Amino acid sequence: MSLIFANHAQEITYRKVADYLGRSTLFKATLQANPDCPQFNLLYGSTMVEVEVLPWEVHPWEERDLAIVRASSCVTIGSGIDCDLMHYLLAENRRMRFGAFHLDEANQVVFAHTVLGGENMDLLELQTCILSVVTIADTYDDLIVEKFGGKRFKESLTTAIAGGRLAG
Repeated sequence: MSLIFANHAQEITYRKVADYLGRSTLFKATLQANPDCPQFNLLYGSTMVEVEVLPWEVHPWEERDLAIVRASSCVTIGSGIDCDLMHYLLAENRRMRFGAFHLDEANQVVFAHTVLGGENMDLLELQTCILSVVTIADTYDDLIVEKFGGKRFKESLTTAIAGGRLAG
């Protein structure tokens, strides 16, 4: 089954990201491409990063197809989702230079950062995006678990690998 792209910019961006990640000494050893959608998963240290190539549908330019690359990482699982945690995450978002915390569909704390894709996508910017997500996820998992409970995502990942549930 071949991937289906929403526009030409998304396809170009996907091919550039695939080429870069596949040749990168930082990422190629753990890289896994999703066969069903324009997405990659990689493990950097103990941090799992999802790299998605998405069409940018609502933007300020008429008659122009655009794409973005979003790198995200689950920071904690099962943290108490309450007003205090939400206030903390929003306050920390204000401090972030790039990227932001959010909750996914399962109420897990996630950090994500996005860069513009396309023909002129800067590969250093892409690398910095991914490494920024890794750094924030690895730094904040301890802080959030200590203040709000839950488990670090890397603990769940280690348990899954030890149990043989993640096969490459």
